[in-house]
Amino acid sequence: MPDKKARPLCLERLLEDLVAGGASKLVLESDESLQQSDRRLIAQHLKALGGADGFQYMHCKAHEEPLLWVSDAVAWCHQKGGDWIRKASPLVQKIVFCER
Repeated sequence: MPDKKARPLCLERLLEDLVAGGASKLVLESDESLQQSDRRLIAQHLKALGGADGFQYMHCKAHEEPLLWVSDAVAWCHQKGGDWIRKASPLVQKIVFCER
């Protein structure tokens, strides 16, 4: 699926899981070309979900939030395939496929 279609689906599902799990903050890696559309989608989806009062979201550069490195490493392993997926498996709780 092209990124332009996949990113909103992933963000929506992520927000649903975060709100349901009681999370209070989401940090996304900064990409200037996506920030405006991310913010719009996040605000709209949080409003539609209701009960997300006080939920914070922000974009940061990778060097500003070291935990962003973990998701990059896991994504790299899954993209590489093979034994790399097994090596990353302790960091992966669940894989969700979004289709629309």
